[in-house]
Amino acid sequence: MHGQRILLNHSDSSASQLIKALISHWACWDQHEDFYLKKLAPALVENPDQGDEVERDLLGKLRALLTPDEWNKLPELISEARADRLREIQSDHLRREAEERAKQEQARQEALRRQVEAKHRELIAELRKRFQKDFVGADLFFEKSCSDLISIDEYEREKAAFVRNWVKEETGMELYADQATAVASVRGHFQVIARAGSGKTTTLVNRALFIQKHCGVSQHEILLLAFNRKAAEEMAERLGKALDGRVPHVMTFHALAYAIVHPKESLLYNGPPGDSQGLSRAFQQVIDDYLQIPAFKAQIRKLMLAHFREDWDRIVEGRYDKSKEELLQFRRSLPRESLRGEYVKSFGEKIIADFLFEHDIPYKYERNHWWSGINYRPDFTIFKTDKSGVIIEYFGLEGDSDYDEMSEAKREYWSQKRDWVLLEFSPQEVTTGGNDKFRERLKTFLEERGIPCNRLSEDEIWHRVRDRAIDRFTTASVGFIGRCRKRWLSPKELAELIERHTPLSPVEGMFLQVAHKLYSAYLNRLNATGEEDFDGLMQRASEAVDSGVTVFERKSGRGDISKLRYVFVDEFQDFSELFYRLVAAMRQQNPHLEFFCVGDDWQAINGFAGSDLKFFENFEDYFGQSHQLYISTNCRSSQSIVDIGNALMDGLGKSAITHKTSVGQVLLSDLSEFEPSLLEKQRHPGDIITPVVLRLTSKALADGLSAVLLCRRNGMPWFVNYQDQETASSRGLERYLDMVRAFFPKGLRERITISTAHKYKGLEKPMVIVLDAVARSYPLIHPDWAFSRILGDSPEKITAEERRLFYVALTRAVEKLVVITEKGSESPFLDDIQSKSTISRINWGDFPPIRGQTSRLVVKVGNQELEGDTPTYAIKDALKAAGYQWQTTGWKGWAKSFPAEGFNIEILKGEIWAGKANGIEVRVFGDHDALAARYLVDAGRWHCLVNSIEQIQGADS
Repeated sequence: MHGQRILLNHSDSSASQLIKALISHWACWDQHEDFYLKKLAPALVENPDQGDEVERDLLGKLRALLTPDEWNKLPELISEARADRLREIQSDHLRREAEERAKQEQARQEALRRQVEAKHRELIAELRKRFQKDFVGADLFFEKSCSDLISIDEYEREKAAFVRNWVKEETGMELYADQATAVASVRGHFQVIARAGSGKTTTLVNRALFIQKHCGVSQHEILLLAFNRKAAEEMAERLGKALDGRVPHVMTFHALAYAIVHPKESLLYNGPPGDSQGLSRAFQQVIDDYLQIPAFKAQIRKLMLAHFREDWDRIVEGRYDKSKEELLQFRRSLPRESLRGEYVKSFGEKIIADFLFEHDIPYKYERNHWWSGINYRPDFTIFKTDKSGVIIEYFGLEGDSDYDEMSEAKREYWSQKRDWVLLEFSPQEVTTGGNDKFRERLKTFLEERGIPCNRLSEDEIWHRVRDRAIDRFTTASVGFIGRCRKRWLSPKELAELIERHTPLSPVEGMFLQVAHKLYSAYLNRLNATGEEDFDGLMQRASEAVDSGVTVFERKSGRGDISKLRYVFVDEFQDFSELFYRLVAAMRQQNPHLEFFCVGDDWQAINGFAGSDLKFFENFEDYFGQSHQLYISTNCRSSQSIVDIGNALMDGLGKSAITHKTSVGQVLLSDLSEFEPSLLEKQRHPGDIITPVVLRLTSKALADGLSAVLLCRRNGMPWFVNYQDQETASSRGLERYLDMVRAFFPKGLRERITISTAHKYKGLEKPMVIVLDAVARSYPLIHPDWAFSRILGDSPEKITAEERRLFYVALTRAVEKLVVITEKGSESPFLDDIQSKSTISRINWGDFPPIRGQTSRLVVKVGNQELEGDTPTYAIKDALKAAGYQWQTTGWKGWAKSFPAEGFNIEILKGEIWAGKANGIEVRVFGDHDALAARYLVDAGRWHCLVNSIEQIQGADS
């Protein structure tokens, strides 16, 4: 066959089957293969009849199927079939062997798995025993004996589960998984990033409790450090209840420094209102002493007047390499402060405001003026009488089609006001002729309109701004010197820093020279009077520990840094060089100290006070090998509030996780879309923010929610008409709160509070109203920032901190958050929020006007049921003449308010429009838009449909 296989040509497989049957009939192939193939098969081919009965039958059938050539090659066909069969047998044998090996391997693997599972259960059981008996040592056991069989994630889950059960049995408190993981982390240095509302104090307290009570660590080996006394007292109180008074060391950093140094000097510090303000008084005394020196007094005067008049945004713009978009954003965020102390939108407005102030011309800045349902706020309003005067508009965006269209509409509007004159200016008029020529032109225009422009002397101007200027200078100086202290700068080192520094303007250079002089004088005063401030106390404590002093003593007990094992640090994002030096000295004396530092970089808002986020962002650089944990579960706020906070900080770290299932509510109030009722306009003339706040707080109280009003600064950023509160003793936000509370019953007033965003960190309220989500508040790049450039401040750094401050404001809300802004001056942070989360526009129909203290009625004339021109069109001039205004709030119509007392329908019938009325409705509304009366007037005849005026009047009385 020459090595080639012979193939049957038949499609029918019967020939192959017959050959296989013949092979099977020859049973002893192992002994007689050669005989079968070489003798028997050829012989039967020659003579088929020689075979036995089976052979004859099979061969006969084959003979009929095969061709003569195939028949002659039958021995070869049998050989091939036999080889195929041998291959099948071999294959079957190999398959059975493979199956057997697989079964054996499977059995071996199963046995190994059972063995591993048994070992795993044994190790888990052993770990749980060690958790019970030696929790701290369990980590070492795991690393040496368990890491091959138990993953680190499973191990941490086991630890956390043990801690959760322990805390629940011990205190009844249910920890979240991430809190339990942090509590269970008891070996090594840990940086814990705890988002807003995640229960960081709960975590700190339970970790200290667990380490002391379960792990058997002595109370004297544990130290908890906070940045403020209130936080330290809260931790100590909670630990005291759980530990029957066996409280570990809990104190502020300053208290620790005091316990180390025990200074004999009097300590200067600024406490909360009502507490010591010794630090400010001491520094003020230094300034007052210098102000007795004529040359210094003149220097301060020159400095602050120049600072108030300086064009900071243009100075900075010329020094920064920014894109056009970045520059526009920067200029929106840098407020221009007028000599009078208000923030204006542009440098042109600042020139106008300063001119009016310097010439003793009373004015209202951005006083609300309702014009055809639009909340229009002219830049400057100068009253000649209550109903006449001059309007000054600075059209700063000429060239924008929408802006130009609105400007033209304003021109047309004022042209029809016979008692008012519009003066308009543009940026080109400022830049073309310069500031002085622009002022001269402004003076000419005003004097031509009967506004006298008699410039005050520089002495009189200084007299009017002196108190505010010195307060500002003092605040800036105290902050600057405090930051120098926290950076451990000596006067000599500060002088060297100033020498190398390039100021943006002469004003900045003047401030640095004066501040350096005051810094030296302040330190000299401390030496002379035997006083010390907390920053100096911290420095002395660090130096003492560096020199080997480790004992600290307080009334509550004695401690020793060298014997401590665990140190907890609260609010670690507020760390500074001053605190780090003390910590570094402690570690030098006790290298075995393990630190557990909890904070939130999203809430780092105290850079102005000397905090430095570098310690948080580069934790391992300062503490060495360490672990980073997250407590991300927000257990305070509803889902929508957590979502808006995450949207604001998107891309800046791990997001917070919502625990609550309630959605909550986040609403955006655009003041440009709010139209107050006629009564609200009369109660708060020119004031748009107060009706909004009253509606929001009234609804909150009706829903059983307490509310807090949050503002970026200690002053309202909107025009507020205080009216009869002009002589009020309170100032800033407290004054505004007094006015708002006055509209509510005494029993409800305490449920409305107010605060700056900075002061409200760490607190919460069911409802939060953010009053000022506008560019001049978030971010607020205060002009005084230029004084701290030498210490590392920049617009970018400040903007990042302002974003974090806005985050703090938003995340104080538990159930409901309302953010107030205004179209055209929105905070850029709102763009980030709206592009990444859902924030609904407020529906003012859900927030009705508040009931007033002095009841009035509103009369509306109209007819909404007719299409096209309403019947009132024919009498609209008469309605206007009678003092009616078109109003779309509620039932549309021409509206006018009347005192409720003594009101009757005959008063309306006597008005000039009444005799001409035909086919109209007259509706009378009480407070809260309650319908008091309804009339149909047809051809001068009045048909009464509803009349409950007497009931309304009775209820009011």
